[in-house]
Amino acid sequence: MKKFKEISNEIINEENYIKMKNYIAHSNITVYDHCYSVALASYKFVKKYKIKCDIESLIRAALLHDFYLYDWHDSKIKLHGFKHHRFALLNSKKYFKINKKEKNIIYSHRFPLTLWTIPKYKEALIVSTFDKIIAFKETFNIGY
Repeated sequence: MKKFKEISNEIINEENYIKMKNYIAHSNITVYDHCYSVALASYKFVKKYKIKCDIESLIRAALLHDFYLYDWHDSKIKLHGFKHHRFALLNSKKYFKINKKEKNIIYSHRFPLTLWTIPKYKEALIVSTFDKIIAFKETFNIGY
């Protein structure tokens, strides 16, 4: 957990990232808490099963995968589920220095809903999978 905290602190304490506490993702869960849960679950999974991967990129991109900074419930942006990955990527590039792998993880996290956003790395598949698992649990208040 020490490594997780070291890496995540670089992201979660940034002023614009903290704004995600103002937006709801699912049920009563904030986007901030949702992203943190996805990052933590992804990290615990790779540690438990000793999956060799780029842990730093996995954690950073998982934290940033929904960094779109708007309330999708009231937004004028139509089809949020098909578009927010692009806004998250743009904001991530604006406020953080992200690498090629992190860009793909953020941009492809909606796959297979967004068929044009192909995950190129195992880290991207892990984050995409845990995003869906966590979102399901949050939506139906399972495990909270």
